[in-house]
Amino acid sequence: MATPTRQQARNHYARQSAIVTAAVLAVRRLFERNRPLPEIVATASAYQYASAAASMQAIASMSTSNPVPLGVPDAYLGVSSYGFPLAEPIIATIDAIVPAPAEALPANWWDDANEFMANIEQLIASEIADAGRTASQVEFVSRPDWQNYVRMLNPPSCARCAILAGRIYRDLEAFDRHPGCDCVMIPVENWQEAHDAGYVSSAQDAFDKGLIRTRVSKDSDEYRPGFSKADEQAIRDGADITTIVNATRGTSQPGITNALRTEVFGRKVKATTYGTTKRAAWRKANPTRLVRLRPESIYEHARDRDDAIRLLKLYGYIT
Repeated sequence: MATPTRQQARNHYARQSAIVTAAVLAVRRLFERNRPLPEIVATASAYQYASAAASMQAIASMSTSNPVPLGVPDAYLGVSSYGFPLAEPIIATIDAIVPAPAEALPANWWDDANEFMANIEQLIASEIADAGRTASQVEFVSRPDWQNYVRMLNPPSCARCAILAGRIYRDLEAFDRHPGCDCVMIPVENWQEAHDAGYVSSAQDAFDKGLIRTRVSKDSDEYRPGFSKADEQAIRDGADITTIVNATRGTSQPGITNALRTEVFGRKVKATTYGTTKRAAWRKANPTRLVRLRPESIYEHARDRDDAIRLLKLYGYIT
């Protein structure tokens, strides 16, 4: 079974992106009109169905043995990515501000409408996209055509997705994603065919081209930097980009400006817990070090560039 063409993959991505964007817009309008919660849930569920059905059809169309979808899109109606009723995460988001009533929602109960709607829109976008991704996986697992899939990005992409681009996964492996992730999975035969078809990309190359950025919101054309200034400098100085990205996961709140804050020898520093467990390679090589510094603190406390390079090596960012 041949690996799907880039055009087939782009069509699949574009269709899913259009469904997610339409869902976010529809739900936003319902909130603006203070419609009842059941209507909001029903609308989001309908877009889940559309996303699942389109994904199943896209995967089926990539097959040369049977172009008819095998999956059942109804299974994704009203179900969150965690398997709970879709109403639950929506209610939880509303409850963070005011108890969510079943009748028409109260007018203007939020202190910051933009922040509230951003949370709602991120939730809806993620749930609709997840319905499509899960349906895609069910569809190609149901077929004998492929046993692997590859992550397809549409740059600019965030750092977390960029380091996963082109990695081959077995058909039963879960698809790592984050809130707002718009990547799709494309079934492939093997790494070589994925590479030849143009699905494999380098995170370092994306960084060099300035393609690692994060969209401000789902329907916005504005982007913010994908790395902090210190992380960018560390990569330019030779740090492994995957290690830099993963180090943000070991902070109090993952993000380009967040980090664990502590004190070492009277100096306030930013640190990460990534790679510090007993079995981790960095911890085995540095069993007595109190913390693992983030690049921000390395550049802040380094005497000069040579000292910064030394510290980047010491804390495992450069081999």
